[in-house]
Amino acid sequence: MELIESLLTNNPCYQANLEPADERYAAFQRSGPRGLMLHSVGCNQPKALVFVRGWDRADYDRACVHAFVDAGTGAVWQTLPWNYRGWHCGGPGNDTHLGVELCESAALRYTGANRFEVLDRETALADCARTYRAAVELFARLCRTYGLDPWTAVCSHKEGAQAGIASDHGDPEHYWSGLGTGYTMDGFRADVSAALATAAPFPKPEAPADPTPDPGTPAGPTPEAETPTTPETPTEPTPEPASPTPEPAPEAPASELPYTDVDPRDWYADALRWAVEKHIFGPGQLFRPEAPCTRALAVVLLRRLWNALQTG
Repeated sequence: MELIESLLTNNPCYQANLEPADERYAAFQRSGPRGLMLHSVGCNQPKALVFVRGWDRADYDRACVHAFVDAGTGAVWQTLPWNYRGWHCGGPGNDTHLGVELCESAALRYTGANRFEVLDRETALADCARTYRAAVELFARLCRTYGLDPWTAVCSHKEGAQAGIASDHGDPEHYWSGLGTGYTMDGFRADVSAALATAAPFPKPEAPADPTPDPGTPAGPTPEAETPTTPETPTEPTPEPASPTPEPAPEAPASELPYTDVDPRDWYADALRWAVEKHIFGPGQLFRPEAPCTRALAVVLLRRLWNALQTG
């Protein structure tokens, strides 16, 4: 995986992390991400550099993600330090999740929200596969770096919306299904889990020395949005941006369990607490109690259960 560091130092989100506007930024920098959210850009722009140039502006206050994956090369363009709080999902997921955008093939033509025509199927599939493979490696390395379990810590923007931590979007599933790739988020999590065995961690960025904001410095929320919008550039014409969604105030966690979608009064909460203590389920933001258990996940859970029984 080729990693290109091109931080969006002029973006207001980056600047808010330098002198945290509120505790959400400082907390993210201290702990790092507790989850990883996968997005796709929602327009036929394969070049990560177009987004990097368009978003690295002081007046671009609508969104900011941690990385883009180039569809033409598979290169990962890192745009925020991994422990900076981003503006990528329009909800409380910004407080916990790192956000990565998959660039989409130019061999598409969008006809509406989450709808497109395929102009060159062979090219489009190759571009999509390239970003998928790079994202698997990137997410495996990030899970290794921050001790995250792919089965509980990795979600898509669509899944984040279903869990109530992100705005109402359908990516990247709409991109994968629209091309007929057969890719799914459960398959993606399984591939990330398999890649963990050989994944090398990233060097962890340093946490802020003094996480407490200066009481004499005015602090307040900065306008944020989750929707990637394609910048206007003279050489790379792209679709009109979507309307941004303001970010709500942070919410308190639902329980002492490491999942915001589990109520401590739920009938399975005690059993889940035991499973977390025995490392059968790992840390993450979402448990997704209504999600189906695939055969891939079942065999992983059985192995973890066996290990727990052996160690008592």
